[in-house]
Amino acid sequence: MVKILKIIGIVVGALVLLLGGVAVYAYFKYFNVEGDFVADFIQKNPTKSALYWVRNDSLMAAWNPDRKMPLASTVKTIIAIEFAQQVAAGKLDPTQQVPLNEPARFYLAGTDGNAHPNWLKYLRENNRIRNNQVSLLDVAKGMIRFSSNANTEYLMARLGLPAINANLSALGFTQHDSLYPFVSALYVASDERSAKGLSLMPMRLYLERAQGYFDTLQVDTTIKQRFTMAHVSLPVQRVWSDRLPGSTARQYAELMQKIQSRTYFDEKTQAVLESILEWPMEAFDSNRQKYLHLGAKGGSTAFVLTYALYATDKAGNRTQLVFFFDDLTPVESTLLQAQLTAFQLKVLSGTPAERQEILATLDRKEK
Repeated sequence: MVKILKIIGIVVGALVLLLGGVAVYAYFKYFNVEGDFVADFIQKNPTKSALYWVRNDSLMAAWNPDRKMPLASTVKTIIAIEFAQQVAAGKLDPTQQVPLNEPARFYLAGTDGNAHPNWLKYLRENNRIRNNQVSLLDVAKGMIRFSSNANTEYLMARLGLPAINANLSALGFTQHDSLYPFVSALYVASDERSAKGLSLMPMRLYLERAQGYFDTLQVDTTIKQRFTMAHVSLPVQRVWSDRLPGSTARQYAELMQKIQSRTYFDEKTQAVLESILEWPMEAFDSNRQKYLHLGAKGGSTAFVLTYALYATDKAGNRTQLVFFFDDLTPVESTLLQAQLTAFQLKVLSGTPAERQEILATLDRKEK
């Protein structure tokens, strides 16, 4: 879910490519953007936004910190934690070789913005595949860095959903929905076809049917023939997106702090967890030059954009930053994604003036 479903990427993406420059110009000209773009959007769209930002143990900004919102792929952090704990406990061997066709059981072509193909491409380019197999650790890394949904559901099956969900209470979450096979739930959406019918389906039945597909895919992939992308219209996707596991910005910031502290988890769990979550350190030389630790996970659907990160720079400054957006239009999502890197850089390594600009924008009173 790091990308929107492909049908949205094609239909909306083409529109954005055509009108992107016009949309950006219009937004800045007619919506009167003041200060930082992302902060301005948050300030002007309180019902769509949540933010929690801590620097050196001081709360910098909190915006709707306790509003539960869909997490999209950011929830995969919980799966990474259980993976690290099972490795540390000797229940899993991270070097175990996994046939690529095992996670592929859960792959639905055209629904993940090429996340799974991009992971496979990375594996090939870096000579990570041996006899069409990769290590279990590589599967977990692919779930986080590339946000492969297929890897996610494969790991749900390997780790066990009860064990994964047990972490929610162990971590002190008081506002967090249980994880379920949310990619397998797309089959339920495809079967139902109607957004109204899907929205009227009781959550209990929705979860049972998603679990049924999830269980069947582990032994029989012929049921993939039942999935029809054309049935998963934008309104249907909206219901699916709204039913994703949710939590709050405050609770995910607290989770980032636990990981960043390097004292909450035992040493072996921490080492495995960092090897998975701190992919930005591996991916970019510039990050290794600036930071001692930088871990992150984001996610999106056609309506949702989420991100949770922690960073410790080489001067010792510690940051936790979480932002959630929901109910976005295609143009809003495109504009936010275009501006998020600049926003994150201001928060993590910007000047005091740049950080103050963000705070001033968030605190601005409408005239």
